[in-house]
Amino acid sequence: MSKREKAVQVTIDEQKLPDGQMMSVLKIGSETIGTVTPDDDRFSAQLNDGDVYRVKTVDEGVELLLRDYHLHRG
Repeated sequence: MSKREKAVQVTIDEQKLPDGQMMSVLKIGSETIGTVTPDDDRFSAQLNDGDVYRVKTVDEGVELLLRDYHLHRG
């Protein structure tokens, strides 16, 4: 028997850091699952458990956060 697909509300909130850079906060519903921040010429995707990954683009960081969420909690 197959499982029914659920619609999930994913939002990306932009917040300004004290140094003037923008940080993307990824949320599913009201739960924050991670952030993507600029880091020199690349970006850092940080999970809520503290793991940090270096990625080339914001989109790649968002995909990584979503993949981790669905793998471990979804």
